[in-house]
Parts: sequence; structure tokens; C-alpha cells
Amino acid sequence: MASEQRLEIKENLRISLQQETLVNVMQNNSSIFYTGIVVALDQGGVIMTTYTEDGLANGYVYLTYQDIFDVDFESDDLAKMEQRIQMAQRLKLIDAQPVPYQLNQKVALLTQVLGTALVEQQALLLTLQDGTMLEGFVTAVERDHVKLRTFDKFDNREAGQRQLDQHQICSAEFLGTELRLLGQSHSLLFRPHLEPLSETTSLKIFAILNRACENGQRVIMVPKLKPELFFIGQVRAVNANAAVFAVVDMNGLFGGYELIRLDEIGQVIIKSDYLRLLNHFVGLNLSQGTYRQPLLNDERAFDKTVDLFQMILEQSRRFKRLVRIKLTDGTAYFGLPIRSRQPGELGLRYFDEDDPLISKRKRFRCSEVVEIAFDYLDAELTKQQFLGHH
Repeated sequence: MASEQRLEIKENLRISLQQETLVNVMQNNSSIFYTGIVVALDQGGVIMTTYTEDGLANGYVYLTYQDIFDVDFESDDLAKMEQRIQMAQRLKLIDAQPVPYQLNQKVALLTQVLGTALVEQQALLLTLQDGTMLEGFVTAVERDHVKLRTFDKFDNREAGQRQLDQHQICSAEFLGTELRLLGQSHSLLFRPHLEPLSETTSLKIFAILNRACENGQRVIMVPKLKPELFFIGQVRAVNANAAVFAVVDMNGLFGGYELIRLDEIGQVIIKSDYLRLLNHFVGLNLSQGTYRQPLLNDERAFDKTVDLFQMILEQSRRFKRLVRIKLTDGTAYFGLPIRSRQPGELGLRYFDEDDPLISKRKRFRCSEVVEIAFDYLDAELTKQQFLGHH
């Protein structure tokens, strides 16, 4: 990077600090960018608050200047994020405000982040110059080195020890929602590995879902199409064709509902390190009163004796609830169901990704829909945000 560009980046970050301006910070060699407000600068790097797409505060990140490619002050994305942040604060959502973090201007920022993590046993997510990402707890901070006890939340066998030169670290995330929960789950992360238990045959999956519906057990559902988009939840209704899940997100928070056709389910996992951890997260959130955002309803009941797809689509149309649907060809749409004159057919007024203020219309048969996500936070916030435009 040219020295002029680096000076411009530092100046833009300084403006964000002085004026408390929301910015997008883009990283080198990465599609990941952070949205937030700069809270501190030093010779080596910057600390900024970070926000989720729902406008919720999600801890802080330390970035070295060498890792920053660009700083964006004005964009449609930033304008949308400012609206979301204001909305989250107005609605008094959980994590609408950043958690306090005290800094000493006389100590290097990275040293402070590592030292505080050591003293308070906070979990960190570090990215190294070679692109390696490590999650762990700091066990020692020396002049130029740091020692970590690392973990893998998906597989306890991967836990270990690492010693790093501080100059290897190009970013450090800390005090985000998931990282705070991981900090409260120290002993669980280093327990003996739990051998996964799963089923892939349709008859056994059906039996597991029925049993989980009766006893409230959470399971991991892995779809056939894009298995990386798995989700965790309790089964709220299941029949011969489909199942409704009350989903929890990666922070153990209620994340709305997911309806999926049984023949789209590739695997159901009923035991694993990650499922055990997420159940622990849910327990922590329930005990702390942070399990459900005030906008959401985690107590909906579903009638398994009817066509669940038609029922959800019709209810969403009647009560003007936004849904995300996936069709048999794999395409996904986010919008508002509307009436169609053809039997067995429904319309959707969906959002244009390039311009959310413009909606388009599509008609489809209910039998073409294989998944519906509904009553989740982004859908509720989007409904409020664009109620005046649609």
C-alpha cells in the first residue's frame, strides 16, 4: 500500500473518532468488512465498535493499519445501517448499546486488548497475517509474544496451545455477543470430545423429529442443498411432509421459525460438541433474560394436521408478515405474500436486492416452496423500516 493511501486511511479513521461517524472498514485480501465507530487510535492500529446487520452492537475489533484496505464514509449500506442502529436503540433491543470498554491512552492498543483478555479471561478471535483465524483465551502476555489456549467450538479435539509474535496479529475481535458467551463457557470448550450422533435415512429422521417435538430436544438440521447452511432448533410441529423448527442463532438467541419439507433434509444431528455448546448458550441467555428480542414471539403454536406451507403463507399474507422462501430450483426470495386468483398459487411482492425501496412481483405454486423462514428479527425490522414505502 502506498504511503499516501495509508495516511488517507489514518486521517479518515481519525475523523470517525473525532466526529463519532459510522464507517465501513474494508480489510485486505478479505470480503469481511466491519461497520462501526472508531473509539481509539495509536501508532499500530485502531479499535472500533462493530454492529451486526440488524443494527445490534457486537463488541469491538482491533485492526492494524496494514490490514485496512479502505474506509467508507458514505454508501447506501451505511445509510441503511444507521437506520437499523437507531431503530434497535429506539425499540430497546437486546445489545442495542455497545458494552463499556475502558482504554488507557498510554498503553499500546493491542497490548491492552490482550492484557484485558488475560485478566478477565475473555475469549478472543484473532486473525493472523497468513489468514489463519484462532479463537482462544490468553494465558500469558509478554513484551513481544502472547500465549493462547485455543479452542474449536465445533470440535473439542482441536483445542490446543499457541504462542504468537504480536506482530503476527492483524485483527482481534473481542466482547462480541458470541465471544462473551464463549467466555462464560470455558470448561465446556475443553471437555472431552462428544462423538457426533446423527441420522441420514428418511424414516429415522422422521422418528427423531417426532421424538424431538415431544420432548423439546434441540437438533441440528442439515439441508441437502447447501449443507453449510445448517440450523439448530426445537421441532414445534412435524407431519408426513414438513417440519417447523423454532431456531436459535449462533448466540443461543431465539431466531424465528423455519419450515422445511422433510425430503429436503439431508441429516439430523442429535449429539455433538457444538450442539452441547449451543444448548449451554441458550441456558445462559434464559437465566440472564436475554433469550428473546422484544419484537419476537417464541411461543407460536402450529397445527400439524394441515398443509403447513399453505397455512404459513396464508397467515403471512393476512397479517402482512415478511417471509424468506426458497423454491425447488434453489432460488430464494424475501418479501410479502399476496393473493393469487389461481387455486394452489400464491404471489409474492419481494424486495429488489439492488434497491430495497423497489419491490417486484412473482407468482408460484405452493408446491414449489421447499423452505420458509418467518418471524425472525431481520424480517420484523425490515417490515417496520419499509412500512411507509409498501
